[in-house]
Amino acid sequence: MKDLEEFYNAHYKGLYAYCVTLTRNRADAEDLAAETMYRAIRHADKFRGDCKVGTWLCSIARNLFLTQEKKRKRPPPLPEPPEELFLNSDKEDVKEILLSMNALEEPYRGVFLLRTVGGAEYGEIAKIYQKSESWARVAYHRARLKIIEKMEESRHE
Repeated sequence: MKDLEEFYNAHYKGLYAYCVTLTRNRADAEDLAAETMYRAIRHADKFRGDCKVGTWLCSIARNLFLTQEKKRKRPPPLPEPPEELFLNSDKEDVKEILLSMNALEEPYRGVFLLRTVGGAEYGEIAKIYQKSESWARVAYHRARLKIIEKMEESRHE
């Protein structure tokens, strides 16, 4: 029982942060993180160890989320990023970044959030999306360019 508590304490915070980026809603993120933890514990024997446990948990969460979204058949809500996301930025810059990021389509939004907010390495992102590491690098680079482009457009309006 103590091992389960240690597992939960070691991985829940990062998993929850990732779930917030997916669901853009704290209550839904809590539900998704809880279901992800339940499934990970239930199927711990299927963890092959070829990636970090956090990466494995994010993959489970992403698959659960995509399944739920298909069932709902509705567009995802606007994001609720953590308050600490842009503490050192100017308020107007934060607003522009968030609006531009929000306009990104998947997978760019998810890759950008995983890399910048979650601090995920390209290899981890690649495993979550079941793509190559070079795909993750290109997707992140394209997301950055799209955000910059949208910010420049909004400044010229």
